[in-house]
Amino acid sequence: MSLMTELAEFKEKDLVVIMADGRGYRGRLLRYDDEILVLKDVYETANQDVDERGFMFWRRVLHSKVILRVPQVMRLWPWDAPRVGAGGSSGSSGKV
Repeated sequence: MSLMTELAEFKEKDLVVIMADGRGYRGRLLRYDDEILVLKDVYETANQDVDERGFMFWRRVLHSKVILRVPQVMRLWPWDAPRVGAGGSSGSSGKV
């Protein structure tokens, strides 16, 4: 089983992606290949943005897409929490 096989079921769905530097991204998987993931409607967080209860504080990214290098991805999982409004909200949180 490969990452590409697993990602097929998440196309156009929300994912949380944690990078090697600890930064996290949450967005809708637009496309992917062996080298990059492209997310849209993206929020980001730094690894320091986790409170004592384990909540991460997400900030909206002001770009239409974010491109992430697959070799830098440490882990990812589906985000199944409901979205907060169409435009999102600064400082929204979700337990991960």
